[in-house]
Amino acid sequence: MMHHRSIGDADVYNIVELIGPTHDPARLYPDLPRGEFEKLIPSLIPAHYAVSTDRLIIGIQIWVIKIGTEVIIIDTGVGNAKPRELPRFDQLNTLVPEWLAAIGAGSEQVTQVINTHLHGDHVGWNTVADGNDWVATFPNASYWFPQIDYDWWLPIFKEKNGIGETEAFTDAVMPLVNQGRVQFYQAGQVFTPGLSAASASGHTPGQMRIDLLRNGQKGVFCADIFHSPLQILRPDINTVVDVEGDIARATRFAFLEEMADTGALVMPCHFGTPHCVRIIRKGDGFDFVPG
Repeated sequence: MMHHRSIGDADVYNIVELIGPTHDPARLYPDLPRGEFEKLIPSLIPAHYAVSTDRLIIGIQIWVIKIGTEVIIIDTGVGNAKPRELPRFDQLNTLVPEWLAAIGAGSEQVTQVINTHLHGDHVGWNTVADGNDWVATFPNASYWFPQIDYDWWLPIFKEKNGIGETEAFTDAVMPLVNQGRVQFYQAGQVFTPGLSAASASGHTPGQMRIDLLRNGQKGVFCADIFHSPLQILRPDINTVVDVEGDIARATRFAFLEEMADTGALVMPCHFGTPHCVRIIRKGDGFDFVPG
């Protein structure tokens, strides 16, 4: 599936690699009491929570920006034919390459690939198999990794040797580093006029958000500041996979304060339909409207 929007003169697409009612709320948000979660359900159905199975609806989005001659991918999902411990990610066989080609972002056309952080569901399509090797899916693209995130993950990868949470390093991160294909970036990096990086640390120590400002209109690719709109309604609640809990919470509150009532399009990686939102204030807190 694919969707299209415009932000100024930039064309923005999101490819939905996969989506479904997959996450137990109690497991993803262990600090949220069930009674408090149930109060949020009316705001989450039907796009973000499936009542019949008691599961949060979580997607994997691959965002594409076209500005002039630039064709830029923000995060690359899970990828096909990747061995993964998690069954729903293991050895996928999706139509992502065909969907990318349909929007003019085929393997030869992409000019930049930006990873917001280095979790396996954000880096998978960085590479494809070539015999026994993993090579760049987008051979004409510059690949960007956040320096802080890479520096934090590298010793963990060496310790775990690509097992568990570092499995994607084996086939989607280190092959590109070893082949000299990667440029490392910090907050403030400008990728093309109107597209720049800002810190969004907490979920991982080096997570970045990517801000798009064109012709007075703004969009933000906010990575995993949120996994569900639930965290817009309850920004105090972290996921079980947020590495630095206090920092993740502070980042989330600051982001909501910055975005609220500005009209900026907020584009996370994991939201259900329509996959992006605008933030509004509601009383002393925040709410969202579909983007």
